[in-house]
Amino acid sequence: MRLLYIGAESGTSLQRAAAFGRIGYDVLHLSPYAHLPPHWAPWLNRAGGPGIDRLVAKGLGRRIGEQHFDFATVDCGDVVGPAALNVIRAVASIVVNYNADNPYLNPSSERLRWSIFHRTLPHYDLVVAVRRNGIEEMMARRGARRIETIWQCADEVVHRPLSPALEEESRWSSEVVFVGTWMPGRGAFMARLIERGVPLAIHGSRWKRAPEFRLLEPFIRSDHLEGFDYTRTIAEAKIALVLLNGQNADLHTTRSAEIPAIGTAMCAPRTPHHQRLYKEGEEAVFFDGADDCADACKRLLADDSRRQTIAGAGHRRTFANGTYNEILARRIVDQVADMKRGGAL
Repeated sequence: MRLLYIGAESGTSLQRAAAFGRIGYDVLHLSPYAHLPPHWAPWLNRAGGPGIDRLVAKGLGRRIGEQHFDFATVDCGDVVGPAALNVIRAVASIVVNYNADNPYLNPSSERLRWSIFHRTLPHYDLVVAVRRNGIEEMMARRGARRIETIWQCADEVVHRPLSPALEEESRWSSEVVFVGTWMPGRGAFMARLIERGVPLAIHGSRWKRAPEFRLLEPFIRSDHLEGFDYTRTIAEAKIALVLLNGQNADLHTTRSAEIPAIGTAMCAPRTPHHQRLYKEGEEAVFFDGADDCADACKRLLADDSRRQTIAGAGHRRTFANGTYNEILARRIVDQVADMKRGGAL
């Protein structure tokens, strides 16, 4: 079986493509960004990316050639417009979109980034999105036809506990860690944790933009992390924090699956999604605001036995939740098979 996978050749997109390979698909993974000019992102965000669809269509057409596939998956799809989708559909009778972001808000919180995606959305055979309040209605209003909603996923290979030989003290070790990009509000949250005496380590991009940067700077360990560096940084922390992107209406995020999968105790906002995924105080700890987070972290750091018990229980719960990429891949494959049986081509 052959799959055409259109998505970034890095990060979680690369992990999802690899998961399809592990469940038995011969995957041709092509990046739609490969032949775009260096400053395509501001061009898309500020002007809606006129001409990007044509460039992507041309680049994909050259690389696909005369090959044919059982189906295609477009990961994200921010630069895949109707012209590019026509190229994909010529070689794959069913085309699926998976988008872990939230391009369905009206108005969008991200300027014009999703302009191309919105034009293409009604033409996908299946659209897979992350669970959020009212997401199905938002998707339908944007023109999505067949809709599937899922929990964010960790990866079976990338996000797993480290072997004991790798658990020695290193420059990645920390008491409490947050791995993520700066966004408005996050600087103030971290500053409050520091003021409350939480032994914090921060990894991620854009933190120099934080108004509180001078206070935060001594606690910032590195820029953006991926792959093993990301996993090791979380695995070598006693507690890992989850913060949500309010502009995306998130009630959980990839960290909500990845941190327990790696085997570290998770401290996350108290939301209906987190409360549904994990038993509070047994499989994860939750907070309402920075002061509550600081108190929760201090209690866990003072009780190694309880912290380790929560980390182990949270790890086991990820398997019961099924929040892994191979399970997501099989779910998409089942939907495609159902469409083929029903003649939805």
